[in-house]
Amino acid sequence: MKNLIVLILPFILISCSKKQDIEQLTRDNEISIYTYGAPWEDQFEAYFNPTEESIDTLYVSKLENSKGKEIKSLKKIKLKPNEIDSLYNYFQKIKNNFKIDNRKTRVMDGTSVGISIRNSCASLSFSYKGLDKAENADPEIGKLIKFINIRLPKDFQMY
Repeated sequence: MKNLIVLILPFILISCSKKQDIEQLTRDNEISIYTYGAPWEDQFEAYFNPTEESIDTLYVSKLENSKGKEIKSLKKIKLKPNEIDSLYNYFQKIKNNFKIDNRKTRVMDGTSVGISIRNSCASLSFSYKGLDKAENADPEIGKLIKFINIRLPKDFQMY
């Protein structure tokens, strides 16, 4: 068993050393955006994980708080290759535009938005809190939410 661990450790280090950086997003990256407000409000997450089973599927989950009960729903959106490119472009622009404390609109208890980008060895997350609406985090976040919402039923749209 010790020999197996000794053999696996260098392999992991070598494979991770090639992908440490998330400078330029590629179709190997897992990407997600989540939005939530007050604890009694609905919460959303949209994520894209390009595996063999879900190579063209964007998953959107909704956690609904109704009368003290949590109801989780999931929608699957099939994307065309050009839509996948657009999705990655939005995330790349959000990553490039991110600056700490660059928002002018803040509210005491407001909407929060998070962005996450991952590959096999690295992870990068951005978080925006105290917003009166998600679009105020960054113009590209507004475009990304609109891109997702166009493909969702009215009662399932992210805010």
